[in-house]
Amino acid sequence: MAAETGNDRRADAEMAPLWNAQRRVLSLDGGGVRGVVTLAFLEAIETKLKEKTGRGDSFRLSDHFHLVGGTSTGAIIATGLATGRSVAELRALYLDIATSIFRRSWRRIPFFQTLYGSEGVREIVVSELGDISLDDPSIRTYLAIVTKRIDTGSPWIISTLPGQPYWEDAADGSYTGNRRYKLANIVRASTAAPYFFAPESIPIAGSEAGQFIDGGVSPYNSPVIPVLMLATMKRYGLAWPFGVENLSMISIGTGQFKKTVRQERVPAIKFAVDAIQGLVDDCQDTGLMLMQWLSDQSMPWQINSDILDLEGDYLGFGPAFSFQRFNIRLERDWLKEHSGVDITDAELSGLRRMDNTAGMHELYELASAAAKTQVEKCCPL
Repeated sequence: MAAETGNDRRADAEMAPLWNAQRRVLSLDGGGVRGVVTLAFLEAIETKLKEKTGRGDSFRLSDHFHLVGGTSTGAIIATGLATGRSVAELRALYLDIATSIFRRSWRRIPFFQTLYGSEGVREIVVSELGDISLDDPSIRTYLAIVTKRIDTGSPWIISTLPGQPYWEDAADGSYTGNRRYKLANIVRASTAAPYFFAPESIPIAGSEAGQFIDGGVSPYNSPVIPVLMLATMKRYGLAWPFGVENLSMISIGTGQFKKTVRQERVPAIKFAVDAIQGLVDDCQDTGLMLMQWLSDQSMPWQINSDILDLEGDYLGFGPAFSFQRFNIRLERDWLKEHSGVDITDAELSGLRRMDNTAGMHELYELASAAAKTQVEKCCPL
């Protein structure tokens, strides 16, 4: 069981670096419609910070976080935050558009076409973001989005950092600078989950175009590592200094559970898809493990039954920054203990699906109950 709700081991003053560090970073996982879990935690955080700043409804999380990064559904939410939307605005928009995006047509042929059409996604993203590029001044804080260029097999972490490589056009015309990419195209690319949606084509140089898919099909469904690299490496121009007082990161998930696969009971194609999803989860756990090994947390999240939560173990001479993971476990016992709800196995299976819009409201309520407890314990501001 996770240790995040029962290990309140620091005095309030000692928790301050997470919220008051000189540079503050937010990292948001992918997970389809389970992004409502992320929104529930963001709402609890936003409420707390409104109280702390005394700014009320004028406060935005883009005023607090200096860098926001996301993958897939996390990219949608991160972009909304970076462009100045409140969490309440994002939640209303998210619940509305999800039902439009994940709407199946009887005309689509299973296994020969993607499960859902991509036109709806593109139209909604463009209607919200318009034609702005990554260098547009309406982007109020640094933004990073994870996608994967499938025609070259390379994960791309595309950001608004002006000091990064490839920001400007190549002098020899060999590529278009990142600053010119349309934000709507990048967000659409990060959400193009294989099988669910078609890839996004983005011009790279002249007539050449790259084919991009969901950033979750990479080691970075939880983008904590690339976002940390953007914040601290000289290569990307920021080079923010380490230290618990200097740098903090909050990472928010979309609901965690152990994926088990039994080949003899499922078709071969489902077995393969489940195995790939298991690999994505393993990469995500590895990223979280490294972050907790490097950092100081007030409520560590249990990684697995072998290493537990790494409390007191540091890679080096001490914590390099402040870090906190917020999430829920989509497991019956955990939900009953932490959200007070007893659900059936069938209901739980529905909540775990990435495209089950019918379960979004219930999932949001479960996450909200857990978020109030976790955020309050972690940060009684």
